Amino acid sequence: MKYTIENDYLKAEISELGATLTKLIDKKSGIDIVLGFDNDDDYIRNAGNNIGATIGRNSNRIGNARFELNGKEYQLTVNDNMNQLHGGGINGFGFRMWKTEKHSDDEIILSYFSADGEEGFPGNLQTSVSYKLDRNALIFSFEGESDADTIFNITNHSYFNLGDKDILNEYLHMTTDTYSPTDEYNLTLDEALKCEGTPFDFNEFRRIGDNLERILNIDNNYVWENLDDKLMCELKNDRLQLNIYSDLPDMHVYTAYYLNTDTSKDNRPYGKFEGIALEAQYYPNGVNYGDHYLLPILRKGEKMSHYIRYELINKE
Repeated sequence: MKYTIENDYLKAEISELGATLTKLIDKKSGIDIVLGFDNDDDYIRNAGNNIGATIGRNSNRIGNARFELNGKEYQLTVNDNMNQLHGGGINGFGFRMWKTEKHSDDEIILSYFSADGEEGFPGNLQTSVSYKLDRNALIFSFEGESDADTIFNITNHSYFNLGDKDILNEYLHMTTDTYSPTDEYNLTLDEALKCEGTPFDFNEFRRIGDNLERILNIDNNYVWENLDDKLMCELKNDRLQLNIYSDLPDMHVYTAYYLNTDTSKDNRPYGKFEGIALEAQYYPNGVNYGDHYLLPILRKGEKMSHYIRYELINKE
């Protein structure tokens, strides 16, 4: 089932399948800035793209689909070469049915219970996500509690496009000058490099297409490694500007080189570069790299919560 929330500035649609953001519309221009589909069957059939989904228990990749916690090794399900991606891909949170706990004009809260051992993760985890409108911003927040120590690293996997044919002529600014390289399987490495002078350099507003002329795709983590409330990135064209704030440590940027669907809300396939995923999260595979990164470990009986704020400015 889908629900709508709206105010004077924005209208959003959320599905119980994957607690998925299916629409985010600027009411002044009528532009829907997120990619999506019209029905659940389309989301399931095109599941590998994770469009709009709530990702969990762990966003991004865990190397060799394993990690150690409290001296015990956990083997996870494998769905991306030898790694686990997005908590198990089509078996992760993004394709489970969530329960609507509250729905009002400007907010929806959904919950999901993940049993001990689901996709290999320890602990019975109770989690909830909220989509709430605050003037010209949509706030995605989440909270979790477990009866055993576990990994808890949720994000939203929306692909953004500010109303253009593709994102190549849109401009991106990242508020950090540090990114991480990946291996041949797109697993983020235990290494932080300076962006300056590389195709990953968005230290000031740069046309995305200019950087992509130097590299096929950006599918990399950008590094802040703090839990401060902060502006992480800005995406803009002549009409709209999307500012993303979060208290999560890092953000993975994916320019959708491999995006390939058989339909869309416009009844046509989505192709490469038609959206950009801006995924605030913990350092990918950090649980296997050590505590020189902030780790997404939820301790037994404690609660963990984070937020991502999507502020949309109409410049016309």
